Amino acid sequence: MKLNMLVASALLSCGLIATMAHAKVDASQAEKLGGAEFTPMGAEVKANADGSIPAWSGSMKAAPSGMKYSGSGDIYPDPYAAEKLVLRITSANFSKYADKLSDGQKALFNKFPDTFVMNVYPTHRDGKFNDLVEARTKWNATKTEFVNGVDGLKNYTGGAPFPFPQNGAEVIWNARTIHPQPTIVGVLDDMAVYLNGNTQMRRQKYVLEFPYSYKENPVGKVDAEIGINAGLIHVTVEQPKRQKGQMTIVHEALDQVEHERKAWVYIPGSRRVRRAPTVGYDTPDGPGGLVTVDDSLGFNGAMDRYEWKLIGKKEIYIPYHNYKFDDAKTSYDKLLPKGHANPDFMRYELHRTWVVEATLKKGARHVYAKRRFYVDEDSWQIALLESFDGRDDLWRVGILNTLYAYDVQGYVARTQMFHDLQSGAYIALRLVNETAPSDFTAAPKGEKYFSPSSLRKMGTR
Repeated sequence: MKLNMLVASALLSCGLIATMAHAKVDASQAEKLGGAEFTPMGAEVKANADGSIPAWSGSMKAAPSGMKYSGSGDIYPDPYAAEKLVLRITSANFSKYADKLSDGQKALFNKFPDTFVMNVYPTHRDGKFNDLVEARTKWNATKTEFVNGVDGLKNYTGGAPFPFPQNGAEVIWNARTIHPQPTIVGVLDDMAVYLNGNTQMRRQKYVLEFPYSYKENPVGKVDAEIGINAGLIHVTVEQPKRQKGQMTIVHEALDQVEHERKAWVYIPGSRRVRRAPTVGYDTPDGPGGLVTVDDSLGFNGAMDRYEWKLIGKKEIYIPYHNYKFDDAKTSYDKLLPKGHANPDFMRYELHRTWVVEATLKKGARHVYAKRRFYVDEDSWQIALLESFDGRDDLWRVGILNTLYAYDVQGYVARTQMFHDLQSGAYIALRLVNETAPSDFTAAPKGEKYFSPSSLRKMGTR
């Protein structure tokens, strides 16, 4: 495997960051966070007009009483498992609900009319981020600002940088930096599923750290003190067999204009560590090359090639509380049939989302000429995305699962699926059904662990 593809694989396991002038929020507005009007993270507290989206309660901080959960690394119990369907949307009736569907969802109904279904359940807004994330977000509200055009933050202390976003780029920054957990340790599977039924899998052991989420950082400690790296990544390939033992480390800068992404690769055959070429933007990645490096978690990396526009807020049926999808009793064969994931294991809820559109700048290069993102107002997670080719045809559709993680008190990204409408293939990333749930509470190892010398030592053991 080429070095740039090894780096791409590591980046796809993480997905970090990356936005136009920002008018500072005044102190009186920031004080509204956590009040009657806005949640601590900046979402609207109120219900929608007909009550189908309830008011935010923030009542959930841990596993509900009576549910078995031993802590990080254990399977998350589903607090809503006994609920009945509110709505079943199919190719026969989806036009009736078109105003609450994305263009990508409509395209999947048309592409797979006999099998694509959306099971809609009651909407819940119970999850509350931990106190540290909320405090950091409130601090940012009046202080964080852009530097270096679209790719840098100044006076950023972790959490969401812009709880009151004023443009599309700020929404995407929130989505890319909202890590309630300082670490992720585990084994992830990525599976490409082709229209003829063939599959291709990659399994990777990984250690990820987010320095801006370290618990020991006091609120108000900012980028100048925390350091240049927003993410530290260590990935070891376990499958396919021909790549077993390959290791990659990546230093993911907060500001990718001022500090380029750095990566090093250890290849067992040569028993040497080599500096890898810089990769990003539309470098193909994943089994089958069905995604780009900057597709990871919806968007990952530098934003300078696009113009970012905030379309506004829209009520959309999005994947939410997807505990069932991760069930260890469900094999990949059952979970991932041809065309798209098995609808029986998906859960959708109606939520208010920020809609952001990115249009490729004149003279800039990227395989996606336009991208559209749907970002949940409560979790700041990208839930849906659409990518268009140079002819302005919808090409790829992303459906990204999330769940509320009791051990870290916050919403975390789970399996993300990207559908290629042209070939009918799709890829599911970050699967754990046949491995084990990730540990979000492991003690940070620090930057030294992610150094080339550390990689060299691990490779020669």
